[in-house]
Amino acid sequence: MREFDTLLETLAGLAAANIVMVETLHERGVVDKSHFAHAFGRALDTLSPEHRGGMIEHVLRNLRDRCMNLPPRGSSDALDWLEKIVAASARREP
Repeated sequence: MREFDTLLETLAGLAAANIVMVETLHERGVVDKSHFAHAFGRALDTLSPEHRGGMIEHVLRNLRDRCMNLPPRGSSDALDWLEKIVAASARREP
């Protein structure tokens, strides 16, 4: 279970790092984060069926929403997805 927790923390950290990078570049006037929002939106539009409903879709949706400065919609989709994974993993352990 420890390796799984480490993997989840790493994935969450990578997603958070993307937001920090986009926000920092936007604040310094290097990029307009609305361009990122459109890019994440296009990626969602073209996402293949096998990735729908999974972590990839949730992360793209959350990144798009943050780049558009949308307020949080309750708990994040990614967090809900991770909680389901952790619960399923806990049920499988002896």
